[in-house]
Amino acid sequence: MNLREKLTTQWGAPSILYPHAEEDRLYLLVMVDPDAPSRSNPRSAYWKHWLVTDLQGSKLRNGTLQGTTVTDYLAPSPPPASGFHRYQFLLYDQPPIEAELITEQKKSRRGQWDLMAFIHSFNLGSPVAQVQFLTQNYKD
Repeated sequence: MNLREKLTTQWGAPSILYPHAEEDRLYLLVMVDPDAPSRSNPRSAYWKHWLVTDLQGSKLRNGTLQGTTVTDYLAPSPPPASGFHRYQFLLYDQPPIEAELITEQKKSRRGQWDLMAFIHSFNLGSPVAQVQFLTQNYKD
């Protein structure tokens, strides 16, 4: 038996700490898998794992995630035998956002999500912070 199965197969949302956040700014967080269903055949990329808007800079500085969850957190879940997947966290300065754009994002599917169109439609520019990690199915 795999050690992870002994511990848990469910993981909660990670803590997000950004000590360089400006206290009076809002931020937007995206978590994606660009390798869905596999790195050799990413036909479902980007897979949207998490989208949170209106993150208060004053809270991000101490690791408190306080904002509006647009897409609920979905833990990394690479399919069996699909190899390693990159999971990317992208944090952006958030410009003013129109409510209907957020409503569209709530309705959008997770798979084949157009991250570049999202960045363009919200005028996000480049991330202020980003990190990624690699993982594979825990039974591989």
